[in-house]
Amino acid sequence: MITTEFNPTITDVVTCEACWREPVEAVRVGQGLRDLLCLHCAETGYPARVVQFPPLGVYGLTAAKVKMGRHAGGPPQLPPEPGPHLPSPPPTPTPGRPPV
Repeated sequence: MITTEFNPTITDVVTCEACWREPVEAVRVGQGLRDLLCLHCAETGYPARVVQFPPLGVYGLTAAKVKMGRHAGGPPQLPPEPGPHLPSPPPTPTPGRPPV
C-alpha cells in the first residue's frame, strides 16, 4: 500500500530510500516494513536499498561475512612449521659489516 499522507517522526529519513536523491514524498507499507520513497520510486515499485537496523547492522552483514574477519578463528597462530628457533643470545653485530 502506498500513501502520500504520513506523520514523519524525528528519526525518519528525508531522502528517498530507493534512489537516495529525491526528498521523501510517499510511504510504502507492507510485510512489516515501512519504506520512505519519492513519488517516482513509489510509483515504479523500486525496492528500498537499505534496511535501517537489521540484526547484523546497517549494511546488512550476513553471519558468514561477520565470521570472515581478520582473526575469525581466535588469536593469530604460528604456522605448522615455523622453522628453526632464533639463536640465544642473539649474535652481536660486527662493526663495518652488515648483519647477515
